Amino acid sequence: MVQDDLAIVHYPLDRVYARLKAKEPLRILVVGSTSSVAAPIWASRGPAAAFKAYPRLLEGEMTARLPGLKVVVLDKAVAGQTVPMVAAQLDSALLQTRPDLVVWEAGTTDAVKRLDVNIFGDVLADGLRRLHEQDVDVALIDIQYSPQTDSIYDFRPYLEYLWRVGEAEDVNVLRRFDIMRAYTDDGRFDPTTMGAEDQMKNANFVHACLAKHLARMILTAAQQQPE
Repeated sequence: MVQDDLAIVHYPLDRVYARLKAKEPLRILVVGSTSSVAAPIWASRGPAAAFKAYPRLLEGEMTARLPGLKVVVLDKAVAGQTVPMVAAQLDSALLQTRPDLVVWEAGTTDAVKRLDVNIFGDVLADGLRRLHEQDVDVALIDIQYSPQTDSIYDFRPYLEYLWRVGEAEDVNVLRRFDIMRAYTDDGRFDPTTMGAEDQMKNANFVHACLAKHLARMILTAAQQQPE
């Protein structure tokens, strides 16, 4: 596990709470830029089918923690999407999927493409408000970490802006960047490995951890309600 300050849940999830209390099916929509922890080296050379990204695993985690309740996770994340690109598609995505909770990955592609950080933050905040106005719960996942990319790109302004937006809009943030860095520092995850088999093991380890952390965050937030 990671230190406690990386796994704090600050805000409730009203709609998820209502679904759980009524024992009704729960629909979760994942949007943003496809997680690229699944490195292209092994994906192109090895058995990519053996890799399971966290949205696929989240459904199993949630179902295991909520026996008897149907949980559906719809993964609409697309590689290379920035926050403005996701925001432009939000309304149609909501109409198509009717989610109770939107999990929004944000920041990685925006930083890599050097999108103006103020545009990034303003559009993200507006998107979160639009989701809340439509009675949809939302959780954020911040930037993924690796020593290589962290030495090339300036992620810090985007991370800090995302955290501020989450706080301003009462949205919990899964701090993936710090979680992955903690695993790297502890030696449980080695993003520098180049072998296809090791890359697949690393990717599966990280995504399994993210699915567990995200499921815990969702259910903890859903329990923060008065009876």
